[in-house]
Amino acid sequence: MFKFIRLIICCLVLLTPMLVSAQETLTLNGVIDAAKEQSPSYNRARSNALNSLYRYRWFESGLKPQLVLNFDNNSSFMGQTVPITQPDGTIDYRRRSYSSSALGLSLRQVVPWTGGVFSFRSDLERTDQFSPTKMQNYLSTPFSINYYQPTLMYNSYRWDRQIEPLLYDESKRKYIEDLEVVALDATRYFFAAAAAQKQVEILQDNVRNTDTLYTISKGRFELGKIAENDLLQIELNLLKSKTNLEQALIQQQMAYQDLVLFLNMPKDANIHVNLPENTPNFTVDLPKAFAEASNNRQAVLSFRRRRLEAAKSVAEARGNNGYELNISAQLGRSNSSDILKDAYTGGNTQQNLSVGVAIPIVDWGRARNRVKQAKANRDLAEIDIELAERDFEQEIFLQTQQFNIQQKLLEGAAKADTIAKLRYNITRERYLIGKISITDLNLAQEEMNQSSRGYIDALNNFWTAYYTLRRLTLYDFERDEKIQYRYSEN
Repeated sequence: MFKFIRLIICCLVLLTPMLVSAQETLTLNGVIDAAKEQSPSYNRARSNALNSLYRYRWFESGLKPQLVLNFDNNSSFMGQTVPITQPDGTIDYRRRSYSSSALGLSLRQVVPWTGGVFSFRSDLERTDQFSPTKMQNYLSTPFSINYYQPTLMYNSYRWDRQIEPLLYDESKRKYIEDLEVVALDATRYFFAAAAAQKQVEILQDNVRNTDTLYTISKGRFELGKIAENDLLQIELNLLKSKTNLEQALIQQQMAYQDLVLFLNMPKDANIHVNLPENTPNFTVDLPKAFAEASNNRQAVLSFRRRRLEAAKSVAEARGNNGYELNISAQLGRSNSSDILKDAYTGGNTQQNLSVGVAIPIVDWGRARNRVKQAKANRDLAEIDIELAERDFEQEIFLQTQQFNIQQKLLEGAAKADTIAKLRYNITRERYLIGKISITDLNLAQEEMNQSSRGYIDALNNFWTAYYTLRRLTLYDFERDEKIQYRYSEN
């Protein structure tokens, strides 16, 4: 029997390192770094950033020359009966069959300063007639220079060239903000797990201490040194501590699971969190916080972009007021022949200029009211932007003040935790020698537990305030540098 027990003990000793190694210890910095690399929130932020990148590239490509090869979609084989006038004036109906096809190569360039389109084209058309006589013909346009101006009243490219770069710059800043939100969420999940873990540790200590105290108190009761009421109170405390511990273990498991899911770790991951041992000791100057937020935040660019969009809407309303003026011009050469190479020899010069004008006579104030509506929307947008700017400044002010006070609150919580533990130990010793009542001991224990939880809360508040300030300014005050994140397309 003794050999069997010794064998079990040896197995437990050998397995203990394996069990410990299977447990993954998480730190605050480690959790934040992991969240920025593998969490679903990171993947969402990266996808949004890539979406904006591709949108901006699409816009830029539209301002560059476009080379297009066209094959005429109207190419077909046609057979029909058509009337043909004879020399004597009579009409004879004959069957006519033919097919046609066209091939064109065009180089197209948008002119952003005017909103027009400049193009260089080369076209070839072939017609094959099968009846009543068989023949073929080529029509070539070796080159033609074209310019089309849809309207002179409103040029969307002029506005888009200002707005689209701002949208892209916003997306780059938003990506940084999104990752700082990830860091803030990681901090909250971490300290939720830390608080639940600390509660379990507190209750485990309570169970051990109360169990030891109960054993000692039973001996003292038998010696008549304490009343039965005190013994029953200690026994009741022990039962409550065990019940509370079971509930705390469930809460701890739930908090662990939330952290594991947030980090996209395996669901069966065995984790343990370690509290930060050191906290940065510095204060943030309010002017510095304002300056960095103004230089780095997406919101600052969005204020400028929203004003441009409002002005664009007014310009569009004025341009689309019913008056229309469009211009189309063409210059080139063309020739036709039944032999392909002859179709590219010689030829005639083509010149074409057309101007279209539309003037509304009666619109019952439609255009005028549309402009007024656009101006009213612009004024409303300006009011909203000004309110957003005030909220922006107020948020920076309050969060800076909030962070600067957290260091003192954390120091106070740490000191209170130390004092409460010392007081409990002294109170416990005094109870054991009969100097104080069980009520005083329970009070000291409860104050110690509250102080331990208060220290965790103070740590949570400090780091939450710090990462909130980072998110609002996109600045790392601990390292005194601007926050930058990059992403790859792969």
